Amino acid sequence: MVTTTALAAIWPIAHAQRVLQERQLEELTDQIAVGVDTVYRRPGLRPLLDEELLHELGERTGTRLLIMGPQGQILVDSAEEPLPASTRAALREQVDRVSGAEDNRRGKRGTAAHFAGQVGDYYVAVAPLGSVPGSTLVVLAPAPTRLLLRILLPWLGLAILAGLAVSLAVTWFLSRSIAGPIARLAAVADAIAAGDLTRQATGGGPDEVSRLVRSFNTMVGNLRRLVEGQRNLLANVAHELRTPLTVIQGYAQAVREGLLRGEDEREEALRLIAEESERAARLLTQLLHLTRLETGQVRLERQPVALAALVQRVVARHRLTIQRRGIELQRDVPESLTAAGDPELLEQALENLVQNALVHGRDGMTLALSAERLPGAPPRVQLTVRDTGPGIPPDVLPHIFDRFYRGSSDKGEPNGFGLGLAIVREIVALHGGAIEVTSTPGEGTTFTLLLPADTGQD
Repeated sequence: MVTTTALAAIWPIAHAQRVLQERQLEELTDQIAVGVDTVYRRPGLRPLLDEELLHELGERTGTRLLIMGPQGQILVDSAEEPLPASTRAALREQVDRVSGAEDNRRGKRGTAAHFAGQVGDYYVAVAPLGSVPGSTLVVLAPAPTRLLLRILLPWLGLAILAGLAVSLAVTWFLSRSIAGPIARLAAVADAIAAGDLTRQATGGGPDEVSRLVRSFNTMVGNLRRLVEGQRNLLANVAHELRTPLTVIQGYAQAVREGLLRGEDEREEALRLIAEESERAARLLTQLLHLTRLETGQVRLERQPVALAALVQRVVARHRLTIQRRGIELQRDVPESLTAAGDPELLEQALENLVQNALVHGRDGMTLALSAERLPGAPPRVQLTVRDTGPGIPPDVLPHIFDRFYRGSSDKGEPNGFGLGLAIVREIVALHGGAIEVTSTPGEGTTFTLLLPADTGQD
């Protein structure tokens, strides 16, 4: 860039020098023309034009002075040697062209000098002589030798070298400040590709590189959590399947080897095999459903969902349990309140919340289901499931939506597979909503679902 800029600057410098020399030659010609006119108007001084005046002026100004007649003949020449015939012909042509252009432009001969171009090794300027009708003063100056460029080029070369040295130093510094962090980042990336997820890139360098390093570390952290989650998932699935498979294998082997003699024993064994098979199937079904929700494979069939009917269907499935355990059921859901969502998925989410409350709650507690429309934009509805059960300890509350995290029932025994609340969270997120939970040990727990309201335009 420095070299290109310096080379590009040579042309305007040369052009400026040429224009300056043309202007100076025009001014010089105009001044000499005034002097010659003054001499011609004084008859006693005219002989000087043939002898000394033009010669002296030519030497002092470093030019060659000619006075040309109306027919292009040279009347006076400040130099002794004659001009070559080709130069005289080209000179007469230039003078005629400039004089004709001036006549057309002004309508009469003017008095200002004009640059006429270049003839051979000379720059030519002409000026009409008012004291000698039809005659023209011609000033020949040596073509410019680009003295200005010869003076500037050495210093320009030094400036280019200095600029190159500085630019190379700055470029080296910038390249090191950028390449260093990127090289370290590449080394960490290679280590992570080899399986070492404990590595982390170090920051430094320009803002863009630092931002890249931060994004890379965030990506590695997410990858680390993903791999850890997969490991935990496999461990949890293996743990959950171990018991039913062990039961199924043990009783099946006992039946096959004839260890169970009585009919009642064989019936009991078959019953246990069937129950554990169903348990394993439920686990795999819930896990598959949760995975499909998390990976976006479930297609949302959005439509108006009447929340009162939704609550009625869920409660109907658990009515006998509620009556048997003496649980007080409270419902406050307006008939006209509708949400925008998939009715099957929303029913599954509410089913999991109600079942979770019944499993972990105590007999005789209160189970309240309510819904209302929230003010503001975008329009939303709030669906609440509240119980007066034992509550959730504060240290447990942050983990209740994790996969395979199981709390304890009122009897202190774990229940379910720990996938129900994780499924609820994914269903709500798929609808563009949110789920909140508050709990006070000994007083109860409240789950709040924030869902998009039906506006009639979905």
